[in-house]
Amino acid sequence: MAGIGFSLKKLSSQDNLASRSLAGGHAILISSGPWIVIMCGLALLHVLGRPILDPTELKVFSILVIYSFALSLVITSPISLEVTLRVSRILFQRQFHEVRGVYLAALFITTVLSLAGGMIVFFGLIRLPLGLGLAALICVIQVSHLWLAMAFVAAIKQYAAVTTAFALGLSCSVVFGTAAASLGYGSDGMLLGFSVGLTISFCILNFLILRTFPGPLIPLYELPSKLRSIRPTSKVFLAAGVVSALAVWIDKLIVWNSGEATAVGEGLLYAVRYDSPMFMAYLSVVPVMSILVVWLETNFFDNYRHYRDIVHSGGTLRQIEAQRASLAQDTVDTVFTAFLVQLTISAVLAVIAPFLASLLGLPYDAISVLRLALIGAAFHFLFQASCGVTLFVQYGKAYLWLQVLFLVLNAAGTALMLRNPDYLGLGYVLAAMISGILAYAAMRHTLGTLNRLTFVVNNPAVSG
Repeated sequence: MAGIGFSLKKLSSQDNLASRSLAGGHAILISSGPWIVIMCGLALLHVLGRPILDPTELKVFSILVIYSFALSLVITSPISLEVTLRVSRILFQRQFHEVRGVYLAALFITTVLSLAGGMIVFFGLIRLPLGLGLAALICVIQVSHLWLAMAFVAAIKQYAAVTTAFALGLSCSVVFGTAAASLGYGSDGMLLGFSVGLTISFCILNFLILRTFPGPLIPLYELPSKLRSIRPTSKVFLAAGVVSALAVWIDKLIVWNSGEATAVGEGLLYAVRYDSPMFMAYLSVVPVMSILVVWLETNFFDNYRHYRDIVHSGGTLRQIEAQRASLAQDTVDTVFTAFLVQLTISAVLAVIAPFLASLLGLPYDAISVLRLALIGAAFHFLFQASCGVTLFVQYGKAYLWLQVLFLVLNAAGTALMLRNPDYLGLGYVLAAMISGILAYAAMRHTLGTLNRLTFVVNNPAVSG
C-alpha cells in the first residue's frame, strides 16, 4: 500500500545511522511483523520452556503454532489483497470515512473464516483434545487478525506505535506462555498464553486503525445485507492471494505427509530435518527484504507516481516514455542488486551451516537441508521482490500466473525429490530458482510494456 512511504522516506532520507536503522526496523515489521513476532516468540518459548515442559508437550506447542500460522496465512492472504486494493482506491479518492467500514467488514469475514477453518483442521482433521483444540483455535484467529491489521497499518503511518505494539505483544507472549506452563497447564496453557500476547498486539493496532479512520458504525442488523452486497474488486487478485499462500506452504505439507515426518500425538506431524532449516532460511531474507520495502515504498513509489502524474496531466508520449524508461532501469538495477546481496548472505550462511546447526540444536543430517534452503531462499527473495513490483503496478494476471507457477513447481519438485532422502530440500531450491528467474523476466517485461498496461489493460474504458 502506497501510504507507508511518506514516513519511511522521511526517516530513510535523513543522513544518520539511527534514522536509517529505524526506517529499516519499521519496514521489517510492516513487511513481516506477524511472522517475526511468531518466530521470535516461538524460539524464546522453546528455550524457556525446556526446563518446564515435557519435550513432547513442547513439541506439540511448536507444531500447533506453525499450523496456526500456515492456516491463518492461507485464509487472510486473499482478504488482505482485496482490502489493500479497496483502501488504496478509497485513499486515492480521499473518501477516508469509508475505510473503517471496509476494515470492520474484513475483520468480520476473517474471524468467521478463521473460526470455521480452525474447527475443521483442529477438531475435524486432527481431532485434538478440547482444551488444546480451543487454544489452537484462538491462536489461529489472533494470527489472522494480525495479518489483516498489517494491511491497514501501512496507511496509518504511526510506526513507533506499531513497533511498540509488536514489542509489547512479543514480551507478553513470552511472559504469559512461560507462566502458564510453569503453573502446570501444559502445552495448551503455553499456547493460550502465547495467544494473549498476539491479542495485545492486535488490540493496539486495532485501536490505531479505528482512531485514524473515524466513521459511522454499521448496525448489526444491517451487516448481513452489507456483506452480501460486497463484490470482489478483482477476482484475479483474490485467487492470487490463495495461491500465493498455498505456494509457500505446499512443500511443508508434502514433507509432513511423507516418510520424513514424525508423529507427535494423534494427527500432529512435523519434519525435524526440514521445518527448522526452512524457517531459518526464511528468516535470513528479512533484513534485505526490509531494505527493499523501504525502497519500494519511497523511491519506486515516487517515480511511479510521477509517471502516473505525467499520464494524467496529458504529457507527451516522449515525456511518458522517458519516465517509464527511467523507472524501469532504476527498478531492474535495484532488484538485481538486492538479489546479489541476498545471494551473498545466503552463501556465507551456507558455508557456516555446521556452526548454525550446532547453535540451533539441529541434527547433523539437517545441515545439507539448511544449505539448500538458504540458497533457495535467495531465489525466493528474487521471486517475491519481482512479484512485489508486478503487484505494485497492479498487473494481476501476471502476478497470479507467477504464483501458480511457483505452487506447481514447489509441489512437484518436493514430491519428486522425496524419493531420495539426500535430495530433501532440492525441490524447493529448483522451484525457487526457476520461479525467481521467470518472475524477474516478467517484471522486466511488465516495466517494458508499462504504457500498454496503463492505457489498455488497467484502463476500465478500454478493458471493460
